[in-house]
Amino acid sequence: MAVARTRLCVFARAPVLGGVKRRLAADIGDAAALAAHIQLTEDTLERLAAVEGLETELWLAGEADAHVRRWLGTWQLRLRRQQGSDLGQRMANALARSHAEGYYGIVVGSDCPPVDAAYVRQAAEALGEADVVLGPALDGGYGLIGTRQPLPQIYLNIPWGTDTVLQATLERIEQAELSVRLLEPIWDVDTVSDWKRYLQYRRR
Repeated sequence: MAVARTRLCVFARAPVLGGVKRRLAADIGDAAALAAHIQLTEDTLERLAAVEGLETELWLAGEADAHVRRWLGTWQLRLRRQQGSDLGQRMANALARSHAEGYYGIVVGSDCPPVDAAYVRQAAEALGEADVVLGPALDGGYGLIGTRQPLPQIYLNIPWGTDTVLQATLERIEQAELSVRLLEPIWDVDTVSDWKRYLQYRRR
């Protein structure tokens, strides 16, 4: 299936000691959590920076440091700044920017190992038929969202960080009478058990 012009926005936090992977850090310490964050982000960029037919950008929360500059150079990425008071506003702003520049938009996080080039390509193809595409996460959220047009209403009053994010989002989509496509469920890395799963997954 032909894919319309689509932009992939990879969301990541700047790698700051004590500022990333707080739930994981509670078990393995700040330094190890920072190293985990860097590894997860770099693995994500390696998987996704060259998805055929898509333009990929790094959307950063925080200030760029030497790690970020290396990421930009290694994967030839444009740096954008996340803007908004919560995750919903930041995603809505990134997607609206993509739409304003003539693209369908997809946002992914930097800590979802199952999100690979094929998964993103599937999401881009789904946008040819649906207003919204979601990659449901096993914890009740989602690790991918794509839209064909700005839809700020689907981010309103979502309980971010809880296990009801996906359900609340689907309710907003239904209320707005939009079509949605759900991809295969995925998992992300938040806890020490997730991290152990990731290390095993990476050895495959």
